[in-house]
Amino acid sequence: MSQRGGLKEQVTGPLIIAAVLAVGAFIATVIFATGGTNNQANFVLAFSIAGGVFIVTLVMCATLIMIEKPNDEHLGEGTGINRSSAKLYAEAKARREAEAKHNAEAKRAAEEK
Repeated sequence: MSQRGGLKEQVTGPLIIAAVLAVGAFIATVIFATGGTNNQANFVLAFSIAGGVFIVTLVMCATLIMIEKPNDEHLGEGTGINRSSAKLYAEAKARREAEAKHNAEAKRAAEEK
């Protein structure tokens, strides 16, 4: 069972995404929660919301990383839903042609008798 990339590659992406979303939430909260230019910026609320966004984003990314599992190679071969419809059509066509040829030969043999 080989994983794509190492631990560093799997951790770096979610951390960057979470940090960017947290910074965006922090800036948006500072701007919109202030309530105008006469009021003081509400940094406590902004830090709280940014921390929450960071944690929720990391948990979501970790869950998606754990759920992702590539299919085994043997699942793309064999019978059932994994078979190609073009291959099924070619097999059915070959069967019909073989039956038609067999029926024509049987008809010719019956006429010769």
